[in-house]
Amino acid sequence: MKILLLDNVRKVGQKGDVVDVADGYARNFLMKNGLGRPAIGANLKNIKNAQKIKEDKKNSEKKELEDLYKKINKKTFILKQKASEKGHLFGGVHKKDISDLFGGNQNMILLEKDIKEVGEYDLKVKLGELKAKITLIVEAE
Repeated sequence: MKILLLDNVRKVGQKGDVVDVADGYARNFLMKNGLGRPAIGANLKNIKNAQKIKEDKKNSEKKELEDLYKKINKKTFILKQKASEKGHLFGGVHKKDISDLFGGNQNMILLEKDIKEVGEYDLKVKLGELKAKITLIVEAE
């Protein structure tokens, strides 16, 4: 039986997928627990529309990430933080501080170690499948 999955089901498929499963499994587990419904008629039409919207959104996000990659790759950013006379930062530099410099998400920043001193740091930013390299210069305020 062909079933439209309404939620992710382990070892079966992801939400929105149309999968072919045994009739008993479809009726007694998937449909009974609200995890799927028969993939017929109007349901199939809704599936195709949902998949098209999902694909368009995915392509749009990929384009945005590529544009951000072109914008920040091999660029230098300067961040001013409060520091002692010896160059030790009072609060340290957090991923959010770095992502705010270029309008990204803090989960994109790949930090190998914490930044706790004034100086120049080479960082990687993960943008989907792309990895941009940026230089961060931390200066005392």
